[in-house]
Amino acid sequence: MQTRAQRSTAVPPGGWCASTLAGCLAACAVAIELSMGALLGLGRPASHIPEFLLYYAWAAVAHATASWCVVRNPPEAIGRRGLRWIWIAAVLFRLTLLPLGPSLSEDAARYRWQGLMQDAGGDPYVSVPEEPRWEGLRDSTWDRVSSKDKPSAYGPVVEQINLWHYRLVKLFRAGPELQVWLFKLPYALAELCAGLLLVSLLAAAGRPRSWVLVYLWCPLPMVEFWVEGHNDAVAVALVLAALAAHLRSRPAWALGLLAAAAMSKFWPVVLLPFLAIGRQGSRWRVHWRGLGVATGVGLVLCLPYWHSLPAVLTVLDGFAAGWRNNDSLFAALVWVAGGDSEVAATLGRTALVIFLAAVRASVPSGCKGELAAICALLLLSANCFPWYLSWMLPLVAVHPSAPLLLWAALAPLAYHVVPGYEIAGLWQYEPEIVLLEYAPVLAWLACSGVRALIGRANASPTRPVR
Repeated sequence: MQTRAQRSTAVPPGGWCASTLAGCLAACAVAIELSMGALLGLGRPASHIPEFLLYYAWAAVAHATASWCVVRNPPEAIGRRGLRWIWIAAVLFRLTLLPLGPSLSEDAARYRWQGLMQDAGGDPYVSVPEEPRWEGLRDSTWDRVSSKDKPSAYGPVVEQINLWHYRLVKLFRAGPELQVWLFKLPYALAELCAGLLLVSLLAAAGRPRSWVLVYLWCPLPMVEFWVEGHNDAVAVALVLAALAAHLRSRPAWALGLLAAAAMSKFWPVVLLPFLAIGRQGSRWRVHWRGLGVATGVGLVLCLPYWHSLPAVLTVLDGFAAGWRNNDSLFAALVWVAGGDSEVAATLGRTALVIFLAAVRASVPSGCKGELAAICALLLLSANCFPWYLSWMLPLVAVHPSAPLLLWAALAPLAYHVVPGYEIAGLWQYEPEIVLLEYAPVLAWLACSGVRALIGRANASPTRPVR
């Protein structure tokens, strides 16, 4: 039998010795924690955007290094103890940031308002915050409530969380500002659940569980869920559960969970072709029973708002075309459409449908097609806020991609609009900074795509000469 010292110096086939790998990961963990501590020291990141971007960049470099170390080495080099330390470090990073209040986004204040208004008898899909009937609900957080002239664009699952969480926090008689801070807690906990579900998905996909580090140590979900408290974590967790069920050949569970995810935020519907249509050899078949379960789940979750939910379609239409926030390929579509955003949105939807069909027909199951679908949605959308990248990040742990990790590292550059918004109320992106955010990512993705096509062509068998 090997002693502990011998095991620490043993080199797994194709990898480093365990002690070298552990040292590298420990150094990366220390660098990330120091960056999180520096962010905590800012007090209010929105008031210190250059420093925020610098500290985030440090964490992103350490995360990329740690991800490379984990993916390059066999899982035996990390083992169960290493996986435990990956989780301990991930929780520590998040708890370091937890005391910060949301400042880069106004979403948490809007969630609290949605809960407050529902508790007072309002309907989130019909009532808008600026209506005179709600003047009595306005308090010190009123200025931070976003889109005062629009109803909610969130799904019924999220709105029910907002309602019941507000009823919970008001029992503590906390002030409005503290209530806003408390509103990020359910979504932060949902993000931890997403990490646990990702471990299950990795196992179902035949990937090492240690690859969960690619997601858990990424600074983007730490900032967006544990500082800003965005509700996307709910849909992400449900999508991961759905994909794990799909890989385990449980279509009814997969589609039911996907329906619940779509009732949180609408974007998971792009995954429907991958879960609803299966392939057996050369034959395709539709999982009708699963679609029936999904329909039932959707109807049940909509019951509290059945009379008003259609009103949200107007908001979604505006979000798809009328408003532009940090877009990438959508800007090219607007140029092709001669500046008409509605035509550009139609082009984008058409391109997305064609892309989904092509990917579903050519990419085997295993979450790679699903990852490509989410990335296409983000690139073709009129809106791509930094936290939207959390939709794809867990799947990057299943199929590691350097260009996509670069995208997660550069995404916070979009926050360069915050100082102008806070000083003058102007939400205006600088084209040069948007180009800096997207150009390296798009170029890298394009090169990777070309190399993949060339490799596939070279690997295809040649016809015999007759």
